[in-house]
Amino acid sequence: MAFTGKYVLESQENYEDFLKALEIKDDKDHSNEEIVTDIYQNDSFRLTKFLMNKTWNNTFLIGKESELETLDGEKFKTTVTLEGGKLKIQFPKYLYTAEIVDDKLLEVNTIGAVTNKMVSKKTE
Repeated sequence: MAFTGKYVLESQENYEDFLKALEIKDDKDHSNEEIVTDIYQNDSFRLTKFLMNKTWNNTFLIGKESELETLDGEKFKTTVTLEGGKLKIQFPKYLYTAEIVDDKLLEVNTIGAVTNKMVSKKTE
């Protein structure tokens, strides 16, 4: 299972700009915050993220419409794809992609001209 594992954030770019583009007002400095992503891949995917004192969990099947939830609790329906080893989820306000590169999880969130890149190292 290429994605299965627990990953801890190692570095990120443009996180504050990404929050601003999402119109999330947050004066807290997130640069030293630990963000953990736990992924289980089998017939279905389970993507759990622990950040900002919140736990966010979504389960879905690739290529099938699923009901997912945003970090702020908004439920929406989308079809998650996996193309060329890259997981793609179209959230209501941004596009999320994830892939494994050299045993690290590379996540990219794009809203308009703002791109947030997160690199996490595998711990388990």
